[in-house]
Amino acid sequence: MKTAFLFLMVFLTSTLFAQVKTARYIQVKYTYIVENVNSESQLQKLQNDFKQIKGVDEVKYTYKPEKQKAQYIIYTTQQVRQSEGDEEFHITSLKEAIIKNDLVHNELKEEIVEQ
Repeated sequence: MKTAFLFLMVFLTSTLFAQVKTARYIQVKYTYIVENVNSESQLQKLQNDFKQIKGVDEVKYTYKPEKQKAQYIIYTTQQVRQSEGDEEFHITSLKEAIIKNDLVHNELKEEIVEQ
């Protein structure tokens, strides 16, 4: 009887600890160069669209009107996936927003800022 009780307690304790996962997050910086820029208002609209994407914390851009190019710096906070059910940041959302705003995506760089 004592053995069965002890076994049950060990099983329940290990199950509870296994289910208590602490989510880990990392901060990732994306640098995206876009082309075919016609106006600053176009860039501001894209900046607002980026900010609507889940996980995006901050968006900055620099604009070179003579070259019709802009560079966006996008900071994200992303959960490190621990299981298939975890929601994650989708980098394709950035590309979709660029295309939606009639811009051409060019160069993308990714850098882990903080773990």
